[in-house]
Parts: sequence; structure tokens; C-alpha cells
Amino acid sequence: MALFRRRTEAAPEPEQSEPNPSPAGGPAKKDRPTPTRKEAEAARRQRVGRNLNSKEAKREATRRSREDRLRAMNEREATPEKVLLRDYVDSRFNIGEFVLPALVVILALTFLNTVFPFVTYITTVLMYVFLLVAVIDVFLMWRGFKKVLAERLPRASTRGLLMYGMNRCIQIRRFRIPPPRVKRGEGY
Repeated sequence: MALFRRRTEAAPEPEQSEPNPSPAGGPAKKDRPTPTRKEAEAARRQRVGRNLNSKEAKREATRRSREDRLRAMNEREATPEKVLLRDYVDSRFNIGEFVLPALVVILALTFLNTVFPFVTYITTVLMYVFLLVAVIDVFLMWRGFKKVLAERLPRASTRGLLMYGMNRCIQIRRFRIPPPRVKRGEGY
């Protein structure tokens, strides 16, 4: 019954020969000790994500959101019809880009109602005339653009382009997104 007894005599050491290569596809021999649970969890957390405080997390979320919006906008804005419309609108003089500044001035003039009562009437009429001229300008822009679109991209659809062009016309030039590629009066 030498099953659980210690051997007192030393077994001869086998001679060191070439290490047996691991069988094909089998696990390779480890070169370091197994990490503790604490070390393994720390390494996993580091791989999964950084620990961010609330300010850093908000900043990171804002950055990702901005990148996603810009990527989506660039995909949406890259159609040839929209590129042509943007260049067409940016190359012409638009009355609509002065609507917002003019409305601010007209609103400021209406505050003079107590001093000059007739100023309110005049500014209201001017506001409606200015808006009518801006609408006529958009109509002329659309008519001209449809001719250019028919020449350059005959099979292109005009769906959604009228509102896109109108929004582009009434935006102040320096605040347009994407920014204008052509200057006023240049070819497009």
C-alpha cells in the first residue's frame, strides 16, 4: 500500500531534450503566471472603456454626436443635385439672405411707436413688401435652377430641392452649412 506514501528515493531526472512542440492547434506553453482576479478585471475594464467623470463623459458624448451628425449630413449633402443647387444659390445674389437682419431692424423701429406713431405703419408695410420680394426671388431662383438641372442632370429628381434651396437662400451667407464653395457671380 504505497499509494499515499512519500518516496524516499529520488527519481532520476529526465534529460532535457528539445521541448515537445504543442500539437497542432493546441494551447501553447504559458510564459507568465496566471493573473490574479483583480488584475484580470482591471485589464478587462481598461479594454472595455475608460473611466470618465461626468464632465468628460458629456464631452465625449457631445463629440461623438457631432461626428455622427457631420457624417450623416455629409452623406445626405453629397448628392449631385444638392451640390449643384448649393453652387447655384451661392453664385447668385439673394434678397432672402437679408430677411433676418431686415426684420430685426424693422422690429427695432416698431418700438418707436410711442414717439412716432406712423413709423409702425410704415415699418409693417415695409416688412410685408420685403417678404414678398424675397418670395419672388426664391421663385425666380427655382425657375432658373430647374433649367440648369435639366441641362446638367437630365434624369435627376427635384424632390425636396425646393425647400432645400429656399432654406439656403434665406440663410446669411457666412452661416451656411456646408459653407459656400463659389463666390457671388462666379460660375458653378
